[in-house]
Amino acid sequence: MEKKLLYINRKEAEKEQKIGALAALRHIELLQPKEEELEGLPEDAELMKLIGFTGAELGDFLSALRLLGLRVDYKCTETESNRSWSLRRLYEELRKEHESMKRYQERKRT
Repeated sequence: MEKKLLYINRKEAEKEQKIGALAALRHIELLQPKEEELEGLPEDAELMKLIGFTGAELGDFLSALRLLGLRVDYKCTETESNRSWSLRRLYEELRKEHESMKRYQERKRT
């Protein structure tokens, strides 16, 4: 399966360019959402959806992001469930998941 990446960053053009360059170096197709798909997303929305990656490829790509100092909190792989979701719904689900993980990590520290 061909690897694809949907990355939306409505606040940091430079970061978007770096992630796009990394995707190009790794022969990952960068998907561009239609303008109407972006409607309803917050002004500072950032999310990443990885499509067609094996477990090893996913690990390698995420490691490369870390090495470049690029952090994306709201990220996921494409699943049967989220394949048909709107970007707004995907963003909201990732936001809830991220908040839940942050609370879990905070409880672990105490």
